[in-house]
Amino acid sequence: MTSNSETVRRFIEDFLGRADLAAANATAHPAIQGITGLKPAGPIDGLAEYKGIITAFVQAFPAEAPVQIIDQFESADGTRVVTRFHSRQRHAADFFGVAATGRIILFDETHVARLRDGLIVENIVSATNLEFEMLMAPVLAPLILR
Repeated sequence: MTSNSETVRRFIEDFLGRADLAAANATAHPAIQGITGLKPAGPIDGLAEYKGIITAFVQAFPAEAPVQIIDQFESADGTRVVTRFHSRQRHAADFFGVAATGRIILFDETHVARLRDGLIVENIVSATNLEFEMLMAPVLAPLILR
């Protein structure tokens, strides 16, 4: 049996890091909610939408190296897994209308995943991605600062 930490590790390394859709199917509930800046208008609503957003992101920002897990721990009741990781991704294609820059950007993120019956039902992202945020600000600021 796969532990909740192993499930979240696969979700982050394989799905978020490489857009592996089989990993998404194996780790996330079909009704997953994602709270992330990659959808500034509100939560990602369901696995199909999550797959579309991550596929577009990874196409525009392919990994320069595998995701590096820095810390990971479970809540006392085992229903939440907190994971901090780094990834380095190259801005190789247009994203949200921002032209590719070729820059390698460090993503420093902490995810709090809530699981039920071995699948992620909620993923809340907290990130220190200032370079990415500044790059995307011209497009995303009007969507966020209404």
